[in-house]
This record gives sequence, structure tokens and C-alpha cells, in this order.
Amino acid sequence: MAHAGHDWDAMYTAAEAPPWDIGEVQPALAAYLAHASIADPVLDAGCGTGELALLLAERGRRVLGFDFSEPAIAAARAKAQERGLALDLQVADAAQVRNLAIRPRTVLDSGLLHSLDEVAAAAYVGGLAAICEPGALVCVLAMSAEAGQGWGQTEASLRMRFAEPDWVSSAVDGIQISARWQGEDLSMPGFLLTTHRA
Repeated sequence: MAHAGHDWDAMYTAAEAPPWDIGEVQPALAAYLAHASIADPVLDAGCGTGELALLLAERGRRVLGFDFSEPAIAAARAKAQERGLALDLQVADAAQVRNLAIRPRTVLDSGLLHSLDEVAAAAYVGGLAAICEPGALVCVLAMSAEAGQGWGQTEASLRMRFAEPDWVSSAVDGIQISARWQGEDLSMPGFLLTTHRA
């Protein structure tokens, strides 16, 4: 159900980390979280190797992180053990998010939505609407289509996905997304969407 042409397990087990796995939380998302009011439980959707979920756990949050890739989750669990952190990390499909045993008050998506095909993206957002408590915050960091990587969102597509009556108070800001490839630091255009479950 993921973005066509990507073998996520192979990307997470390759000698070089995937471009988005920069060893820290995306700076634009970290800046948002520095002043955002978030509530437990928190769902880290598409958590990868876990930097965001681990940061939240370090701050005392009750976190469930999931990713489609088993090697990514294995790496996240190893980091959690190494850092002495207790959090729930699961292998799961975004299109089946409604089957997770969580009623999140906060959902953080750092690069998952833009990697899904149309069918999976619709199932994912519909699933979030099904499990989120009223008033729950959803924050999505997504690559802009302008980045030219064959995936990405536009402000209009994000607003269309998270529209009334399910979602209210939506805002979309232009940001830069950090990546690292072959030793080079990259910066690409993206968006940070925030919305609330009605």
C-alpha cells in the first residue's frame, strides 16, 4: 500500500540510511513541538527508526509509533532499549490505522502521508478520522510536489484531505524538509499541516 517503487525494508537495511533518516527530528517539526500543546496518547504515524517517538517518550509522553517496515521498527526498538525508554512500537500498515488499539489525542506524521498512493492515503486519513478523539490534534509534515521527487503534496491537496466536517481549524505553512544523501545535507520544500478532529 506504500508509495510505488519503494522497497522500504531494503531502504532501511542498506549501507546508507534513507535520505529522510537524518538521526534527529525534522527541524521544522521540532520547532513546532517546542511551543505546541499536545496531549496523550500520541500516535507517531510512520515512525521510521523512531527519533520523534523517542523524543516524545523522553518528554514523558505516552507514545505509540508504527511503521510499515520491520527493520525500521527493529532499529527504533533497539534505540529505545539503549536509551532506557518505554514506548509501544509496532509494525503496521497506514491504510489499516483504524485497527490500532489507540484513541489518540495527538497524531504526528513526519513524512508518511506523502509516501502513500491515493488509495492508501484515503484509507489512512479516513482511519485517523475514525480513531481520533474529538478535538485531537493532527500534525502532518509533507514534501511539496515542487520538490520534484515523484511524491509530495500541495497546499490544496492537504486542505482537501483534512476538510470539514471531519476536520476543523486547519492551517498549512510552508517549511523546509531536511534530508541527507551521500554525505550531503539537502533542504527541500514542504508543508506543515495542523488540524483538529471535529
